[in-house]
Amino acid sequence: MNDKLNQMNITYSSKEDRLMLRVTTKSGEEYRVWLTRRFTSLLFKVLEKEMDKLGGISALGNKQQTRQMFKSGVFDKQFEKEKSVSFPLGEQGFLAFGIKSANNNDGSLRLELLSEAGPGVTINLNPSLLYMMHNLISQGLIKAEWQHQVTEIQDLNSQKVH
Repeated sequence: MNDKLNQMNITYSSKEDRLMLRVTTKSGEEYRVWLTRRFTSLLFKVLEKEMDKLGGISALGNKQQTRQMFKSGVFDKQFEKEKSVSFPLGEQGFLAFGIKSANNNDGSLRLELLSEAGPGVTINLNPSLLYMMHNLISQGLIKAEWQHQVTEIQDLNSQKVH
């Protein structure tokens, strides 16, 4: 993804028993990534680890930029389907197979969602966008009725602290 992020969306497909992450750019490109339960669990752990480095979920949720995003109704806006003009990785999307993450020089997270064969997608997330993506995935877990995974992850993390 060479352009700036415009929108992110998570939906659940009961037929596929998978989450679909849709990311659009300002120039109208749309990337679609299918997330399995296993992959979603791995992705959630990566996001939580990065959030912990930045002070945790409360600190990120209280950032001025994050609060401004909420005030502007970021979660109330419908996903703008008609704005997508191209699908660089195909209209059907790809099945996520691997994750790479690193911090950019500006402190944002570079998150690469990789397919097993062929190109994947790279998303750059500043702290507020990291918080928003975490929230989207949390909502997706609830819609998919996979929320027990979140509880299991939190239980494992609390066991590591003791």
